[in-house]
Amino acid sequence: MAYDYDKTHARIMESAANRFMEDGFAGASVRQICKDAGVTNGAFYAHFESKEDLFAKLVEPALGGLRELYGSETSRYMEISSAKDVRAALDQTFSTDEAVIRYVYEQADAFRLLLTASSGTSYGHFKEQIVEAEKEETTAFFELCAPYVAKPENMSDSLAAQTSSLVVSAIFDCLLSGASEEEAVRETQLVSEFCLAGLKQVWGI
Repeated sequence: MAYDYDKTHARIMESAANRFMEDGFAGASVRQICKDAGVTNGAFYAHFESKEDLFAKLVEPALGGLRELYGSETSRYMEISSAKDVRAALDQTFSTDEAVIRYVYEQADAFRLLLTASSGTSYGHFKEQIVEAEKEETTAFFELCAPYVAKPENMSDSLAAQTSSLVVSAIFDCLLSGASEEEAVRETQLVSEFCLAGLKQVWGI
C-alpha cells in the first residue's frame, strides 16, 4: 500500500488530540500517540519535530484566528472624541465579546486543549495571556476615554484587569462547563452589561 502522507498526518493529529485531552500534555507519550494512530515512531518524526511541535500544530491555527479577531474588533471603537463617543463605544462592546464567543465555540476542541491540557507547554498560561492582552486593549481604551469622562481618577490598571478577567473567564468557563454557544452568549452578555454599568457609574457618564 502506498504511503499516504496526508492521511497519516491526520491520524496522528487526531490521536494526539484525544490523548492530550485524556492524559494532558505531560502525561501523553509519543509512543502511545503513535500506537493509537497505528503508525511507527519513525513516521511520527517524519511529520513533527517533537511532541511540543505537535501540540502547537493542534492549537496555533485557532490562536492565530483569535489574535486576528481581537485586533479587528477592538480597532472599531478606538476613535473617541466626546462623552457621547465613550458611551457609544461602551454600548457596542458586547458585539466584540459575542464575536469572540462564536469563534471560540467554532474552534472548541483547540480551546479545550489549551485550557485543560497545555500544562508543560509554552501555552500553559494561555488564559492568563488572553486576559493580559484584553487588559492592554482595555487600558488603551481607558486612556482614550479619560479626557471625556467626569471622573477620570476612577480609571486604573487594576480596574482594567478586573473587568478583562471577568469577561474572559465567563467565555472560557462556559465552554468548559458544557454550556451551549447560545448559553455562553447570554451569560457573557450579563457579565459584560454588569461591567459596563459599573464603568458608566464610576466614570460619571
